[in-house]
Amino acid sequence: MQEDKLYNIILSEDLTWEGLIRDIVAGEGLDPWDIDISLLVRKYLEAIKLMKKLDIRVSGKFILAAAILLKMKADYLLAKRQEEVEEEKEEEKIEIGEYELHPHVPQPKKRKVTIEELISSLRKAIVVSEKRKFRQRQREVKIKLKLKKIDLSEKIALLYTRILDFFKKFNKDVIKFSSLVPSKQREDILWTFIPLIHLANKGKVKIEQEEEFGEIYVRAG
Repeated sequence: MQEDKLYNIILSEDLTWEGLIRDIVAGEGLDPWDIDISLLVRKYLEAIKLMKKLDIRVSGKFILAAAILLKMKADYLLAKRQEEVEEEKEEEKIEIGEYELHPHVPQPKKRKVTIEELISSLRKAIVVSEKRKFRQRQREVKIKLKLKKIDLSEKIALLYTRILDFFKKFNKDVIKFSSLVPSKQREDILWTFIPLIHLANKGKVKIEQEEEFGEIYVRAG
């Protein structure tokens, strides 16, 4: 396929992976009743690379179709090689005089693949892949839903009690935020800071910070 024609195909507004395959088959003069998988895959990948070179956003279905085509090509070449090995074995039997003892029954050649069969197989494979991804996303959502419930009201009440006890015990009207946090774990810092913001908004305490990312001081409201 000439490069300028490939440019025109890629830049068309209604380009789809299916349309690209059909255009490659027509442009390369491939037999639609006996598709050369190796040549088709090579030209399809060249088109994808050209799309990226032109900075055209390549949809996931184009990439998925490319991956499936590569798998088909690998299966095709493997089957072809196995067929060649079987033929070599039969030839060796004939050469050593075993043909009469083990008469060769010709095996039917693999059926030719048409363009419609190829596209139909790709469609089915893409549907299966998309369903698999959807189920995977559903499993991930279910996992995310199994979160530990946090009672924010309880967290706020407990923190306020600790602050009041500190003021009463040490006879002070200011406390460092770092003194309120049980540990340096991110979760402990988060679930001390959020209730503190709520208390400040309600006027129960006042919070001050002299410098950005510096110590936070908590005063009585």
